[in-house]
Amino acid sequence: MRRARHAGQDDTTDATGSGRTNALPENGLGRAGHVRFDVFGFVALVWFAIIGVRLLDLQVLQGRELAHKAVRQQETTVDIPARRGAILDRNGKELALSTPAESIGVFADRAEDKAALATMLAVALDIPEAPLLERLNRGGFQWVKRLVSLAEATRARELGIDVLHFEPESKRYYPHGTVGAHVLGTVGLDHHGQAGLEQRYEAQLSGESGLGVLYYDARQRRYGRQALEATVPGSDLQLDLDLELQSFVHMELGRVIEETKSSAGTVVLMEPDSGQILAMSSWPRFDPNDLSRSAADLENLRNFAVSYMVEPGSTFKVLTAAAALEEGQVTTDDVFDCEMGGMWVGRRRIRDHHPYGELTMPEVLMKSSNVGIIKIGDRLGSSRLHTYIRRFGFGTSTGLGLPGEVAGLVRPLSRWSGSSRASLSMGQEIGVTAVQMARLFSTIANGGTLVSPRIVRSIRSPGGAEVSVEREPPARVISAETAATMQAILEQVVEAGTGRLAQIQGYRVAGKTGTAQMINPESRSYADGAYMASFCGFAPVNDPALVGVVMLYDPRGQFYYGGRIAAPLFSSVMRWALRYLDVPPSKRVPRDRPPAKAYSDELLVDFVEGRVESPDGGDTLASAQDPTDAEPSGLAESEPDSTPKAVAPEMRGLTMREAFSLAASLGIRIESTGSGVAQEQFPAPGEVLADGQVLRLRFGMGPVLASTGGQKPRQGGG
Repeated sequence: MRRARHAGQDDTTDATGSGRTNALPENGLGRAGHVRFDVFGFVALVWFAIIGVRLLDLQVLQGRELAHKAVRQQETTVDIPARRGAILDRNGKELALSTPAESIGVFADRAEDKAALATMLAVALDIPEAPLLERLNRGGFQWVKRLVSLAEATRARELGIDVLHFEPESKRYYPHGTVGAHVLGTVGLDHHGQAGLEQRYEAQLSGESGLGVLYYDARQRRYGRQALEATVPGSDLQLDLDLELQSFVHMELGRVIEETKSSAGTVVLMEPDSGQILAMSSWPRFDPNDLSRSAADLENLRNFAVSYMVEPGSTFKVLTAAAALEEGQVTTDDVFDCEMGGMWVGRRRIRDHHPYGELTMPEVLMKSSNVGIIKIGDRLGSSRLHTYIRRFGFGTSTGLGLPGEVAGLVRPLSRWSGSSRASLSMGQEIGVTAVQMARLFSTIANGGTLVSPRIVRSIRSPGGAEVSVEREPPARVISAETAATMQAILEQVVEAGTGRLAQIQGYRVAGKTGTAQMINPESRSYADGAYMASFCGFAPVNDPALVGVVMLYDPRGQFYYGGRIAAPLFSSVMRWALRYLDVPPSKRVPRDRPPAKAYSDELLVDFVEGRVESPDGGDTLASAQDPTDAEPSGLAESEPDSTPKAVAPEMRGLTMREAFSLAASLGIRIESTGSGVAQEQFPAPGEVLADGQVLRLRFGMGPVLASTGGQKPRQGGG
């Protein structure tokens, strides 16, 4: 019997008729299909496993690191510089401020033709091409030029180069250029102060930087910026400097530097009571707006008023005299034998420029006698001289707060040699700065107290709070009586001594000249032909408003004496300053006397320009080893009056300048002794003078005496 067929199943017979049945698999794939399916499934399973593992690795195991890497590629965190505080003068005028600027960079890796790019940028920005191409070849982001001008930024944008990057920044700007540059300092490309007040008050001026983020696309093109932390603007500095005074001093110093062919110089104007510095100018100069400086330019950043140490020479004799007066070792009536211009100190010969015999103590300063001041120093003694040098602030910083200020050089008493007292008495063997000398003369001018110089008045925070800068309180150094005596003596130095060219019409001026031989820093000995000319003084004497210090280093012009080149510069800047500050005139010729004509400011100009004979008869040095100031040998004579017989005028009570001016206007020759005001005269007022007869006057510090009639006044100041 045949087997029953399964339902739905056909019987088939092959061609041979064998009756073999070919049954198809139930799934329709066959054995080969099953194999292929299994392989595909396995591969897919492995593939998904790998993807899963990779995703696990990327998202879990390395997720944080990769996220940080993505942020680094797409975002850049940057510091946002704060607005730098301004620097203002005493009247609120801007001396230094920050203005918007741009810096230009380039993504060098994206530049197709770096050589062509370097050429275009070099032309547009006026920069060397070779160094720029070298930076471009390094790849990455490179700065092309920092803090460009508006014109440069415009030219760069007009190139249409998409790989350029323009970064907004701020640029320090000094609207008055080189005026006051040594005081202000400058700011570098990194926005940090370099020298001057910019460096000293960096923390206050710079403020606190903020934090921002820059966003870049896949091609490293910046498309956004966001501030994360706000900036805190810097504080403003208000100075005691006066821009108008500073500008005039700046101009006059430059003029005299060129005329005298000096290598360097400085002028300081300071209020003697408060210590406020109204002007401080130095040479050589630099432009704080120019950020591309050579090594020589960097040397010009030095502020010579505080960072250059010199031997003061004869201006230092004021300290010796004041100390001796204060200690009661000398009086104004004391007479010193100046040994006709020479004396031995150990094996060293000290000489004066003129052979003087007996000189009173005031005349020693008036004639700047080395021999006389050494003998005054001998009375004072080494220990007391050293003490007063320290009391007057020498050998220590003034506390002014300017970077680079030197303390000077004062050797301990134990290291003094046998000739040190003599040398120090006349301003040698000591190193001082111009600001220290301003303190010395301020002490004389203000009545005997040592004040701390100040140049920063206050610091004003962004919120408006103003904090005054603290300084040391004044310290009594000498008595008011000693200071008044020194004021009178120094006035006579200007009236009839070495400082005549420092006179200012209408004002009583006091001061002292100096001509010191400079030291060769290499050989540590005096340099041949190199001198420092100086003048230190104050005005008006009756109520000193300003102290002025002038120092000219290594003048190579026709003259190099302090009385010839430093005193006229002092007169020029002080005259302008006193009038600018509305300081009332302090001295006028009485109306019942003829006006002074022979010794006016116009005549002083004639002296300087060589149109008439010099009032001091020419300057000479004491010696090559011991230079000092030139001293007057007599006044220039004016044309005689047309009156046949001259009558002796009333001279008693006049200062030397008034007396000489009156005599010159009348064509009368006079001879004088002593210092101060005229106390006695011969012949007496109203007496007829014979042709060529000399009118003799005795000056002193005491009350005016009656006329001596026919008696000749005593010599040597009585």
